[in-house]
Amino acid sequence: MIASLFLPHFISIMAKTLKLAKMKALIKTLTLKIYYLITFIILFFIGISNVNAQYANAEISSGGFSFVPAFTDTNPNLIIHAGTGNKGLISAHMIGNIRLSSMNPRGFIFITRAKIINKKFKLTAGIHLPAIQIDEDFHVDTFFAQELIASYKLSDHWSLSSMYLHGKGRNNDLEINLMTFNAQFSHKRFLFLTQLYILDLDHTYGLAENITYKLTKKLDIRGFANSTISNRDFKWTIGLLRHF
Repeated sequence: MIASLFLPHFISIMAKTLKLAKMKALIKTLTLKIYYLITFIILFFIGISNVNAQYANAEISSGGFSFVPAFTDTNPNLIIHAGTGNKGLISAHMIGNIRLSSMNPRGFIFITRAKIINKKFKLTAGIHLPAIQIDEDFHVDTFFAQELIASYKLSDHWSLSSMYLHGKGRNNDLEINLMTFNAQFSHKRFLFLTQLYILDLDHTYGLAENITYKLTKKLDIRGFANSTISNRDFKWTIGLLRHF
């Protein structure tokens, strides 16, 4: 009899406690979302408003950006590039991805590059310090990477390039070596970039194609397709890019 009197009251108290805990967890999650989003926006506007910044663009895409085509996110992203351009001896660049579904930042890459050879044949060395990845639970992984890029302009329409990238996790065990071989062709409003890549992780290799069509001086349509030959995976994205 006593148990039947107190049991409903006990259940009510427990339900309220669980509801309060869920509310606190929700508030914490929303606070983190707002924090990361504000940080992302601040970094972006620093990039486009800094007196040294020479370029900035934002792309609404059906997928994300990755230096490794096989790692490309196929969920909708806002992709932002900003930097000082490539005219000087030293250049700085930022690449950011934000998930459109949840408005959570997915990652940032901060790159500093230096020209070693700057003639018809160009050689550039760079460091990624840091590269940051943020998952949906706001777990942050950081990486440090070095890159070496060689390029040669064959004509006004054709150029060849190659990139070597070594990346190592700072708070995780991931370590990769990436090699890419690229051919670029431009014609009127079209730009085609074909990429063959080899990654030492899981013996991954494949072929990727980027196609850009210039709608106006400030608007581009961009298409991307990747075929990871090693595991027969295929993915593609399409986006609209706005130059600032």
